[in-house]
Amino acid sequence: MSFNSIESELVKVLVVDDHTLFTEGTVSLLSFEPRILVVGIAKNGLECMNLISKTKSDVVLLDIKLPDACGTDLIDKIKKVQPEVKIIMLTGHSPKGYVTKAINNGANGFLLKDCSVQEMIQGILSVRKGGVCFSQGLEVSLQPVSNNLHSPEDSETLSIFLTPRELEVIELVSQGLRSKEIASAAGINVRTVDFHVRNILLKFKVNTRLEAVLRYKDGGFNNL
Repeated sequence: MSFNSIESELVKVLVVDDHTLFTEGTVSLLSFEPRILVVGIAKNGLECMNLISKTKSDVVLLDIKLPDACGTDLIDKIKKVQPEVKIIMLTGHSPKGYVTKAINNGANGFLLKDCSVQEMIQGILSVRKGGVCFSQGLEVSLQPVSNNLHSPEDSETLSIFLTPRELEVIELVSQGLRSKEIASAAGINVRTVDFHVRNILLKFKVNTRLEAVLRYKDGGFNNL
């Protein structure tokens, strides 16, 4: 196998963050993962867009707050240049107030900056293959978000709102699994998984898996 073919199989990652220590540490840790190749580092929005226009990226690790821009405002600009790129928002604090906007603009996940390297690697690999990622520990800080998203009827209970199979599927989706992996874990085929995911999105009145995961994980069903 040639070097070019090996490189083409790697998940190409662009890191966008103005904190040098965090960025250098992240790049160093990711360098030990054979499935990932860091193709660039940007410290602000301008550098990010310059690199996006010149470098093919599969996943962008994007800080929510940059010196010259809000990360959520860059999502749409990045996707206009590279529509297929996946974007994981990085936050060192509770991202309340940014979540809905980031999701609406096309974010594929959220990671706390103090997450483990394995969680970051799993998140990168997951979103690259169509999954979602959501840091453990963000659930509590995002509880109020449920009031800002489309809520199901208050009179319904969760057990009625979702079927047992749909509950199983959304739990596996929340773990970052993609359809093929969910199918294997649940003992069903991929088409059936996708059918259940579509139903879940319709019931939650959301458009993406990440939105569905947030509705499932943020405590928004506790009062159903």
